[in-house]
Amino acid sequence: MSMYISTNLYNPGRLQEVFQLMDEIGDPSVGIELFPQWQSEVFCNELAKQMEDLMQYPISLHGPYYCTEHSKPEGTEEYARSMQYFYQTLQLSRRLKSKYIVYHHNNCLVEPERRDEMISVSTENLRKLRREAKHFNAQIVIENAGVLSRGNMLFDEEQFIQIALSMPENILLDVGHAHANGWNIGKVIAKLAHKIIAYHVHNNDGCEDNHNRIHEGTLDFAQFLACYQKHTPQADIVIEYGPQYAHDRNGIVQDVAYINKVLNCKQTA
Repeated sequence: MSMYISTNLYNPGRLQEVFQLMDEIGDPSVGIELFPQWQSEVFCNELAKQMEDLMQYPISLHGPYYCTEHSKPEGTEEYARSMQYFYQTLQLSRRLKSKYIVYHHNNCLVEPERRDEMISVSTENLRKLRREAKHFNAQIVIENAGVLSRGNMLFDEEQFIQIALSMPENILLDVGHAHANGWNIGKVIAKLAHKIIAYHVHNNDGCEDNHNRIHEGTLDFAQFLACYQKHTPQADIVIEYGPQYAHDRNGIVQDVAYINKVLNCKQTA
């Protein structure tokens, strides 16, 4: 198991703050999941400045999210931009030797009458990116994206299990999204244990996608860790908090220590 801290914490221009957090964590085995914001010139400039420092850490990459929509077909402006952003992410993956890149089938609102079309288009776009990823020696992993409260959940629990089983890619299970959508997280983990290689962890009120700290919400995080240890003890854990915690370095350090303590105790019991 490896642990990563997502830079989803930081707005464009504040990327350098992740290194202060990493210093306070003080564990060289903890890496960074870089959340690229290609739509922001400020972010791109900051990324260039911080590249050498990023190379000192284990890296995973979130796929582009902002201004990105993989359910839009070829020939549209959204398709062209999304593919360009992902190509930039593939280049970054090769430079930083990223462990994997996270893929969202969609980010936009799901209109029920367009759902099948959206799945077909995003699956085809994933096929193209799968082919490109081979040239960069990159691994794409599929995330359960979207929440009911935002109207952008493309797959419900059973549909996600089936799509995950049908794809050659491995899975990153976002437990915050699953909780907000009312999924049986233990069941999903048990069904997909052989495909899950990582988790995004955060908490919420069971409805909104708050990206809170792991104990600030209605998800029983200790129960999740027990399920994790039973079914997927080698999977990575990515702490993916929202920008509201950018200044709470001490809290994040505590959460890293808590996860390590619980899992190490179980491994040695």
